[in-house]
Amino acid sequence: MSSMSYWILMILLAAGCAGMLAGSFISIKKRKAENAAPRRKGRRQPNYSGNEEDQYDTARRRAVRRPEQGQNQASQDSRPQRKKKRQWKIILENIDSWEKYSFVFYDVVGIGRAREGKMYEKYLPLTEDKRISKAHCVIVRRGDQLYLKDEGSRNGTFLNGQRVEQPMPLQKDDIIGVGGIRLEVQRVLRESD
Repeated sequence: MSSMSYWILMILLAAGCAGMLAGSFISIKKRKAENAAPRRKGRRQPNYSGNEEDQYDTARRRAVRRPEQGQNQASQDSRPQRKKKRQWKIILENIDSWEKYSFVFYDVVGIGRAREGKMYEKYLPLTEDKRISKAHCVIVRRGDQLYLKDEGSRNGTFLNGQRVEQPMPLQKDDIIGVGGIRLEVQRVLRESD
């Protein structure tokens, strides 16, 4: 066998191996895509809704589940319906510095002087003002409403100039006062059904 035919054979073998690898790779990708497609259908991206007045529907649309073939309607009705937790989005603006802060959360946003708020879902550190306590106040979800709650801060939390003694409802255009910083609630959005 000549050296020329040897190299031709080697090139053909290498091309065949490359073709088999490419074919295997493509079939694996197709299988992964086919397996992922049913899972993606059930998944929904958060869709934040709200008009300029940030009014929300208080009634939730409930999906009516149809029993699959072979399932008993009575067994489906006996299962407790689980409510899906919806996300909130709040946008705050520091009135003096015009800095904007945006948070997407389920239950609570902490505000304080500490650099990290590990005990909160989301956290806004306001480290430059020494009148702000380390854990000053929180924005908390209760039902279909957000509330501002003081966390036992030394200098108090204010909502529209009024000291927060107990959780107070929070809405668009409210002014939160912590230390010498005033934060305006620019937007309050809730994930739609």
